Amino acid sequence: MVSGVSTETGPGTGPDSGSGTEFDADELSYPSRNWRDFFTDHFGPSMLWALISIGGSHIVLAPTLGGTFGLFAIWMFAIIYLAKYGGWELGIRYNYGVGGNPVEAYDQLPGPKNWMQWFTVGVFTVMYTGITAAVGMSTASFVQAMTPLSFQQSFVLFVGFAGVLVLLTRYSLLEKILIGFTVALGFLIVLGVLVGPPSGEVVAATTFTAPDITGPLFIGLFAAAAGFAPTGFSTSVLIGSWSMAKGEGAGELRERDLDPNDERYHDYIRAWIQTGRRDFNIGYAFSFALIVAMVILASNVLYPNPPEDADLAVTIGNILSQSFGEWSYYAMILGAFAALYSTVITLLDGAARATGDVLPMALERDDLDSERIRKLVVVGIVAVSCGIVLTLGAVPVTFLIWISAILAVTEILFYPANWYVVKKNLPEQFQPSRTWVIYYVVSLVAVTIFGLMGAAHEFGYI
Repeated sequence: MVSGVSTETGPGTGPDSGSGTEFDADELSYPSRNWRDFFTDHFGPSMLWALISIGGSHIVLAPTLGGTFGLFAIWMFAIIYLAKYGGWELGIRYNYGVGGNPVEAYDQLPGPKNWMQWFTVGVFTVMYTGITAAVGMSTASFVQAMTPLSFQQSFVLFVGFAGVLVLLTRYSLLEKILIGFTVALGFLIVLGVLVGPPSGEVVAATTFTAPDITGPLFIGLFAAAAGFAPTGFSTSVLIGSWSMAKGEGAGELRERDLDPNDERYHDYIRAWIQTGRRDFNIGYAFSFALIVAMVILASNVLYPNPPEDADLAVTIGNILSQSFGEWSYYAMILGAFAALYSTVITLLDGAARATGDVLPMALERDDLDSERIRKLVVVGIVAVSCGIVLTLGAVPVTFLIWISAILAVTEILFYPANWYVVKKNLPEQFQPSRTWVIYYVVSLVAVTIFGLMGAAHEFGYI
């Protein structure tokens, strides 16, 4: 990823801990303080992160929950977003406070040697193949609605092309294309809510009317939403890679062989932690606002008939019809395709890059070619996901719900892992406050409950 850095500087000087010579802290790139420079120089990783969620969870799961439970689904997503925030906040704290990706420190976790790094490799190869297949199925549904291609042909053609794009396209160009897709769809959906808000009848009937929260339908859909919305915790590794690619925060200190623990650099580190959190908060808020908008539209148009496998594209395409008329069908079809397809591209790129970075760590082999690993992972995910689709057929909603519930179980480990490496490696001055610690404990309990719900659904206990 290519991004500029601010030339604004802060006060003070500090020693070069690597060589013992004096180093002028004014040479460090302090973050821009005004919003204009922030968006010009530092903004970006959070929107790439948001792309991963805006595909499956926003285009498929949000309409499914809204069409099933009405506006009550907003409360469900609010609980999920509130509980899961800490897993990424810890990752951001590590990114800018230590100057690296949390996965680099997973070898410090108690237990078998490098076990969490091996687990991470498994998630980004096995689980992300399933996620790519699930989101690719939804993408193929919209392609099928717009072209004479069959479902299977649409999947193979477009997911295969996404693989080629990831292998050959410059990443800076890819970033601009994907952000453009996301912003365009977000504008369309939010405008649709403003033009055609839900009826008073739907508001009264569903906003505060809780369904049977012990029933299999609620538990299964809540677990799916908790696994896939806004994303799985493994994406803290991805946003760490994207953030570190900018060379900002304590990463700059490491590049200059300076010690982040030196108190002379603490103002600099604090400023970058705040900047990294600001960037993530924008992406997180954007993701939540968009999922709420989709729930509102689904509640108004679909409730109580959520989209199904056979009519996913047609149902979502009509979700703006009451707001704008028949022309919006084609606009929504194109917008949903763009969001889903950009998610496929981001998943392929992120999973391959993460595996290329983590596998040498797990094997303790610095001589491995990360770029070659990245290319092999892209090819492997495309090939296996095509095999899944050719075997299962057109089940975009069913398969996404199934894989999402699994994520609610498997992704939990990244939350405590990020907390552990923050506690072990950050200078004391940047450790979480007591308030943050209380939040982490409560939210981690909630996330564990989400995982138990997912396990109960997957293993047929409900």
